[in-house]
Amino acid sequence: MKTRPGGALKRLALLALLGLAGALEARADILWNWSYLNTDAKITASGTLTTKNLSVGSYVITAIAGLWNEAAIAGLEPDHSCCSPPGWNDNLLVEGSPKLDKGGFAFRARGDLKINLFYKNGGYAYEIQNGPEVFGGVFNATPSAAE
Repeated sequence: MKTRPGGALKRLALLALLGLAGALEARADILWNWSYLNTDAKITASGTLTTKNLSVGSYVITAIAGLWNEAAIAGLEPDHSCCSPPGWNDNLLVEGSPKLDKGGFAFRARGDLKINLFYKNGGYAYEIQNGPEVFGGVFNATPSAAE
């Protein structure tokens, strides 16, 4: 004769499943809407960033999509690969303000054009690989409404 699980066992199994679902949700990626505008340099950029959950005050950027001055962004550059030696980009989005650190994040646009967007000396700036740092502009990043 087979026995059925009791009510307590069913509740325990349900709690275990809910705990597993919560743990999986905690590891979900976060989608951010971002924009950068530097009217002096005539730069307009926007798109989405995908990050991992908050860890030690920052989010690790894992993917990027969008436009840099109407050119499609092709992808995120690996950590410490852009733009002036030794490659400052750490691909982090910082909790609070400012949203970027000195390393900022780097990406490709228009073929092999590598761009690093960062925060330094009290302001946002960008650098195109091996070019000068161009200061000014406003950077924003907010979690997507879908989150």
